[in-house]
Amino acid sequence: VVRRPPTVICYICGREYGTKSISIHEPQCLKKWHQENDNLPKHLRRPEPKKPEVRTVQ
Repeated sequence: VVRRPPTVICYICGREYGTKSISIHEPQCLKKWHQENDNLPKHLRRPEPKKPEVRTVQ
């Protein structure tokens, strides 16, 4: 059985990334989101997506 490396879902675009690359991806993805959102008409613009709070299970 081949195990895949652990992955995380990007809260901005919904794509799956490795746990090491997500920290590189998120700032770039958010920047792209802002560029695309700023090009929309004012009535279609959305508030910036907020990163979900991660709680540890004890």
